[in-house]
Amino acid sequence: MIGSGYAEDPVMRKYFRYSTHAQVLADHPLFSWEAVVDPSDMALKVARDKWKIPVAVKNVDAVLKRVKPDVAVLATPPEHRIEIIKKLPDIRAVFVEKPLGETYQESLEFIKECESRGIAVQVNFWRRGDDFFRSLSHGDLEKHIGKPQAAFGLYGNGLLNNGSHMIDFVRMLCGDIRGAEVICPESSFVEGPIPNDRNVSFLLSVQSGLNVVFQAIPFAHYREISLDIWGDGGRLGLYQESLGIYFYPKKKNRGLSGEWEISSDKPKVIEPTCGHALYRMYDNLAAFLLNDEALWSPGATALETEKVIHQLLNSV
Repeated sequence: MIGSGYAEDPVMRKYFRYSTHAQVLADHPLFSWEAVVDPSDMALKVARDKWKIPVAVKNVDAVLKRVKPDVAVLATPPEHRIEIIKKLPDIRAVFVEKPLGETYQESLEFIKECESRGIAVQVNFWRRGDDFFRSLSHGDLEKHIGKPQAAFGLYGNGLLNNGSHMIDFVRMLCGDIRGAEVICPESSFVEGPIPNDRNVSFLLSVQSGLNVVFQAIPFAHYREISLDIWGDGGRLGLYQESLGIYFYPKKKNRGLSGEWEISSDKPKVIEPTCGHALYRMYDNLAAFLLNDEALWSPGATALETEKVIHQLLNSV
């Protein structure tokens, strides 16, 4: 789906100009999309007919007979990735989906394999490519709401899946995590596109002293992936999978003299920029390959996020 399928969703297209790797690769002037590997006959037909890809085959060996790629996009399940990169002798970088592995040890082995080959790793925690979120991480968060003092979030469809995005997002906006613990483990449940992926409620303790509480919810009722940060000067709400962005200012309290309140009924609505975040991640990868600029979501950073995830999963 992240390779090409989401591009067919008419609702998603309204808000995400680039929801798949295929859409970016078809448009980006700094990448030449030469081949697709997929075991599905239907997926290969889409690659040939819709995306006009000259080489669409079922295995990597067949690719190497016709092209010599120097970048590979790995949207496969984790267990196949080391096997794939071992067959690609000339690649300089991989753009890879999370999770890096089914366990932390598997993730570490993947990163070590890439490091031993000198292969750069960009991980698709796409919020790190969103222009607005990047501005928040570079100081604008405190400009808008002051120092964060409490934060709350919702997610579903799996800790390895959507939960990983939110943990990485907290690390991006609020800093490194010094501790993580599951809340009410008996309420955890299995749901999501990754087999046996658990949904757990948990508490993150950030190095700054901030505590962030996440509640897992079943997507059978509705989807919501959100983060709500309360600062000492205002509040930031990020809802509807980052499509809804609201700033709530601090004002004189309406019910008591000499006190303040957050005007939660009078938000300032911010236009989202996440529809181009995946494209911007490719911009960054190109800048790394051409000009040696720092990657925004390198493997080592993603590995720190996965360490937190597996700490939580191992405690259930």
